[in-house]
Amino acid sequence: MGYRSEVLLIVGKEVMPLFLTAMATASEARDLCFRYRDHCEKDYGEMGSLLFSWTYLKWYDSFDSVAAIENFMDLCDTEDLEEHYRFVRIGEESSDTEERGFFAECQAHVSRAINW
Repeated sequence: MGYRSEVLLIVGKEVMPLFLTAMATASEARDLCFRYRDHCEKDYGEMGSLLFSWTYLKWYDSFDSVAAIENFMDLCDTEDLEEHYRFVRIGEESSDTEERGFFAECQAHVSRAINW
């Protein structure tokens, strides 16, 4: 069964070469993004950007696909490129959330609420 998350990743055009290099070197990550995603949107917020989303995904950094995407984000952070990507993950536990990057065109954020 496993622990599942809802995940959003937005890649801006400025970091697209880094992202595509990560995808080229990790076939599992390439499959996750381009075959097994729930949603993909081209030109999200700006020309040349990509938005990927997954629901009910096992997001374990021990998986090669996840490690490749985490390494891409780490590289962006190291190179001061945080404003060119956005990552949001919500786990099953109410306190398990993760947000990285600051893609300027993105309004994505974590919001937990009870609606009635």
